[in-house]
Amino acid sequence: MSILSTIEKKSTTEPEIAFDTAREVVQEAILCGLYRSNFFGHAAFHGGTSLRIFHGLDRFSEDLDFCVVDEGFEVDYDKISSYVSNELESLGLDYTMTKVRRGDGNITGCYIEGNAVDTLVLMGYPENIVKQIHPKTHLKVKMDVDLDTPKGYRLDHVFKTYPFHYGATLLDFPSLFAGKTSAVITRHWRNRIKGRDLYDFEWYIRKQVPVNIRYLESNLAREGLVKENELDRDVLLSILEERFNNINYKSGLEDLRPFIPKDKIPTDWNPEHFIELSKDIIIG
Repeated sequence: MSILSTIEKKSTTEPEIAFDTAREVVQEAILCGLYRSNFFGHAAFHGGTSLRIFHGLDRFSEDLDFCVVDEGFEVDYDKISSYVSNELESLGLDYTMTKVRRGDGNITGCYIEGNAVDTLVLMGYPENIVKQIHPKTHLKVKMDVDLDTPKGYRLDHVFKTYPFHYGATLLDFPSLFAGKTSAVITRHWRNRIKGRDLYDFEWYIRKQVPVNIRYLESNLAREGLVKENELDRDVLLSILEERFNNINYKSGLEDLRPFIPKDKIPTDWNPEHFIELSKDIIIG
C-alpha cells in the first residue's frame, strides 16, 4: 500500500477538487525534498501556496514561490532535483523536473510534473472520480525563485508533521501581506486580472494581519513607484485607491473561480468595496 493512500482526502464527487487535493500533496512532498536539500537555509517560501499550507487560506493555489534570503545564493537545480525526485519516488510517484528557460531577470524556476491519473490512483481515489480525468493529463507544479529579494522582510521558521515531516523558512505573516499588497498594485495582469490576488488581499485584512510597510516599500521602490522612506499609510491608501479604480472585476472573478468552491465566489467586488476595505489596513 502506498503511503499516499493513507493521507486524508477531501470527500468529493468533483474531479477538479480531487485534482487540486492531489496537487497539494505533491506540493508538500516537493517542500519536503527542498527541506532535505537545505534549500530553506538560503530561501524563504511565500505566496498563495504558503498561505494555504501554513496559514489556512481557504483556496487552492498552483505554484511554489520562493525568494532568496542568502545574498548571492545560486539555485542548484541538479541538487534540488535529486532530493525532490527521491521524495516523490518514495511515494511511488514518477515525476520529472524541468528548468524553465528565462531571459534576463530576477526570477528563475522549474516545473515538476507527472501523470495526474497515476497520482490519484495511488492516493486511493475511486474509479468514478479518476475516469473523469484524461489518462494523459499532467499534474504540474511550477516553482519560482526570486533571486533579488527586496529588503525589509522578516522570517518565520516552521515545522510540519502531517502529511510529511519537514521544516521550512517563510516570510513572516506581515511580510507575506506586504508581498501580496505589492502584487495587487504592481502585477502585470495584462488582459487577465488575477483575482486570486484580490481574494488574498481581502483575506489578510479580514484576519487583521498588519502589513510590513518597509518590505512593501522596498517592493514598490523596485517597481519605481515610491522612493525610500516615502511610503506611509496615506500614500499607500492613495496608491491602492487608484489601482482599485482601474481593475476589471469581472475578469478577476473568472480567474478566481477554479480555486474556490462555487458557494464562496464573491458577489460584492467593485472599486468601492476594495477602497473601503483598504482603510482597515494595519501598519506593522
